[in-house]
Amino acid sequence: MLARLAAVRRLAPALRRAFSLPSHEVVGLPALSPTMEQGTIAAWKVDEGASFAAGDVICEIETDKATVDFEAQDDGVLAKRLEDAGSEVAVGAPIMVVVEDEADAGAAAGEPDAGGVGAAAPGAED
Repeated sequence: MLARLAAVRRLAPALRRAFSLPSHEVVGLPALSPTMEQGTIAAWKVDEGASFAAGDVICEIETDKATVDFEAQDDGVLAKRLEDAGSEVAVGAPIMVVVEDEADAGAAAGEPDAGGVGAAAPGAED
């Protein structure tokens, strides 16, 4: 019983962080061609904290064959870039955290002064 209680106490801070984050989506690198296994983020076109609309180019991704625009499918706010320009990333690996409301961008990015208590973990979605 004491061992179980100790385990719960160790996990409590992580659980509080997960439940205190605003609704967000961790977006992985998309497969921009049928044979694409990895890509390089050539340039970010949207700054952290900036909003974007469906159809806007969020970043440019270099594949083994071409440089392709990664366009937003929906409106949102780029809360956090998880990879820098020039980073080589596997398809599906997290590259950014997106929120719906600009007011939630700082908290989802893990900025303590914006109400967040930790960085958004990959796969942590509301």
